[in-house]
Order: sequence, then C-alpha cells, then structure tokens
Amino acid sequence: MRPFMLIRNKARSEFQSRRFEGDFTARAAQNGEKRFVSEFPMPRPVGVMPDKACGPYGAEGFFKGLSAEAQSDFASLATDLHCPGSTVLITEAEKPSSILFLLEGEVNISMSSSDGRRFLLGVAGPGDTLGLTCAISGDSSEVRAQAMYPCSIASMRRRDFLEFLSRHPIASQNVARELCVELARARERLRILGLTSSATARVAHLLLEWCRGGQQTKSGVQITCALTHREIGECIGASRETVTRALADFRSRDLVRLHGSALVITSCNALAIYAGIDSMPDPHQPAA
Repeated sequence: MRPFMLIRNKARSEFQSRRFEGDFTARAAQNGEKRFVSEFPMPRPVGVMPDKACGPYGAEGFFKGLSAEAQSDFASLATDLHCPGSTVLITEAEKPSSILFLLEGEVNISMSSSDGRRFLLGVAGPGDTLGLTCAISGDSSEVRAQAMYPCSIASMRRRDFLEFLSRHPIASQNVARELCVELARARERLRILGLTSSATARVAHLLLEWCRGGQQTKSGVQITCALTHREIGECIGASRETVTRALADFRSRDLVRLHGSALVITSCNALAIYAGIDSMPDPHQPAA
C-alpha cells in the first residue's frame, strides 16, 4: 500500500456541472435506474490506495508513465465525481459522449441478452478505464458498467480525450496496451465457456484465473472475491446453485478454504487436476 495524492477539488462552471450531472440524470429517467453523481465538495484527507493506483491519478493503466505536464493537462480537462454504490455509469447501446477513469471503488462490467440474462465480464478496479473501446471507435457501448460500492471517477468528454491522446503519445501507447489487455481477458473468458465442458470445471478455471492476481501464502494462493455465488455464476454461465455446490465440493476436499471474503486455493495443481483442466494459469504470472 502506498499513499497517493488526492483528487483535487476543481471549480466548475454552472455549464460544466449541468453537463456532467445532467447526462446521468437524463439517463436515469430514461432507463429507470439509480443515477446519482456529485462533485467532491472539498479536498479529501490523504488516504491510501493499492499499489496499482498510486500517484495523482494512478501509476498503472492509462496513467502509466504520464509526465507531470500530461497529468496537469489531464487534470484541467477531467471532472472528478463521486458515485454511490449501485450507480449505473454506462448503459448498453449508450453513445460515447465521455470516458470514465476509475480512481477508487469497484465496478461490475456486464452484458445482457434479449431475454434479460446477464453475463458478467469482470470487475473493474482502481486504475481501469471505463468505456475505452467505444470512446475510441465512436460506436455505442456493448457493455453495462455499475458501481458495486461508492466510487470515485474522473470523467472527460470524448472529444477532449481524443485530442489529449494526440498531444501525449505515451497516453496513446497506454490505451493500446489497455485494449490488448481487454482482448486477452475476453479470450480467456471464451476459453472457459467454449472449451470447458462441466460447470464444476468452469468454476475451478475461474478461480485459477483469479489466482494470477492473488497473494502467495503458506496455505496457498489467497484471493479476495467480492462477488456473490450468483454473480460468479454469471461469469461462467452457471446457476447460483451450481456455483454453491462446486465450492462446497472444493472445500470438502480441502482444495479451497474460505476466510470471510478471502478464498485460499490450497493447491492450484490439485484443483486443476480434480476439475480435469489440462492447462491452468500460472499463479505467479501477473494478470494481463
């Protein structure tokens, strides 16, 4: 954990306030969803953030290697906002008028079918960019982003964002890297769904994928899971009951141990062998 410089409270004109907050309010009325975004009322006391997101706006992802000049340019264009839990930040089929940078909190990224079924693509964390693909392409969003807990974001108009990229080549390189990461994650999820036959194996494969970002301990690889059994099922196309049975089976065989919200995978090899997985992610390999 490293200390980070807090988001500065920037004075905004009445037009800016109406533009950003009005966007969320209008979409709330249209979709009947919980939408509430407010400007930070004052500078906040110094806090701590994970290593992934240290510095004024984070040291990884889009912000990696940005010069002081680029960060100052970003701060002059972005608007810092606070969102309560359950706030819908991006809806499917939404036109990309702005791009969001997640500074604090966690956000569910999902897709829905025509019959209302939800497929959970993953959870975005501090340092991740929301709406990047559609901001670059100009196409409507294919995903939905909803805050799991109160979160802090920096919002920038799409036009300003594209001009920012043209002025700062490092930012363009970071965007290309982030898009590659998104592609790699999508391929991994497709591999789980398309090449894994049983639901039990899918649950095991998902746990092993999460082990890439886990912490190695004496008892095994520890991962923190903020998802419910239903949400885990939405990640792999399985029911909540199936996920519950699979995890109970793993625990009975001491392949998985539960400590609050933390899961400990006692042996990645043993879990992969039991689930019939030919190849598994290396827990020592950093996540893409």
